[in-house]
Amino acid sequence: MWRGALVLLCLALLSYLLYFHRLGSLLPGYSSPELQTYTAASNWHTVISNPVNLPYTATVWLLTAVLHHGILMTRVVAASCGVIAGLLFFAVVRLRYSFFVALLGTVLFTTSTGFLHTARLGTGQVLQMGVLALIATILAYRHQSDRRPLTDYAFVAVLALLWYIPGLIWFELFAGVILASSVRRKLRQTATLHLAGWAGTAVVIAGPLLFATSHQPRLLLAALGLPTQLHSLTHVGDNLLHAILAIAIRSDGNPLLWVGHAPLLSVTEFVLGLIGVYVYFWQSRGRSSLLLAGNVAISLLLISLGGGVSYAVLVPLLYLFVIAGINYLLRQWLRVFPRNPIARGVGVLAVCVMLAFSVFYQVRVYFVAWPHHAATRQTFRLPQP
Repeated sequence: MWRGALVLLCLALLSYLLYFHRLGSLLPGYSSPELQTYTAASNWHTVISNPVNLPYTATVWLLTAVLHHGILMTRVVAASCGVIAGLLFFAVVRLRYSFFVALLGTVLFTTSTGFLHTARLGTGQVLQMGVLALIATILAYRHQSDRRPLTDYAFVAVLALLWYIPGLIWFELFAGVILASSVRRKLRQTATLHLAGWAGTAVVIAGPLLFATSHQPRLLLAALGLPTQLHSLTHVGDNLLHAILAIAIRSDGNPLLWVGHAPLLSVTEFVLGLIGVYVYFWQSRGRSSLLLAGNVAISLLLISLGGGVSYAVLVPLLYLFVIAGINYLLRQWLRVFPRNPIARGVGVLAVCVMLAFSVFYQVRVYFVAWPHHAATRQTFRLPQP
């Protein structure tokens, strides 16, 4: 018990240092998107009339009304969602890999600049990492041998809740197409009463969104992650190219989320990600590989459309490839030295040192380089209202 308590204490301390420490003082002020988010979440009627990102805005409204900490609550809620995203990421990779590999991959993911920029920014874009909730829910549901009716209702409730997050409904539809045979079999085996109950659960959960979109059709485009203006479609090709280059070569330089034109992945992570691509598509071809590839393609397309879907939805998917690369390297090394403890230890230590350098680089970029960048200080200059 004391070991478990010690691990939880260490995780809590690390989470505080990474996501909550100097949350309001690392930067000279707040950005325009954060101010707009706070203004929209300050009024309950505004939250209900525009329920896109409702899980985030409703939480900000509640904490602001109770604790009276103003715009800082936008970042506190985002950081809390970031912690949940980190736990979901660990749960997803733990279902496929060993505890050690899952731990290494989760550390890489939760200390990456892409994750830190999203989790410490006071906007609802952190919810787009809810793609992890979808993946975790599907994996957990499929791994559960004894499914009780309550599990089915919980599954439907999670799917309905994700409709509030821009663009995530496309990921659900794609998963439904890939798993169509399993879905049809489940529907045939389920009693009509439960089917009606599932539909009722989805309508109750997504009721505010359905009501708002019926009165304001533009909100439907926002919920789907699509642009509200047609002229933005003329830049889809350029945006798609920029989104692909931003993975490992050159970002668009938006100081809200980047340091200069630094990419999402470091050189080490990019190489590991390429190995992971090899593992997924040349070694273990299956529905999981198709699902991950389709999710990446949907993410890039939605980002290029410019309809409110950000890189936050892409980051966890990229690190799933990175983890596959880590697991492949460790497995190949241990296969060469199955019984030599010294060689095994040296190989594992080398991988850990390599990843430690990547973690140090990413954390230093966010906490040291980014706050002192001139463009960043110009972007985050609005005082607390």
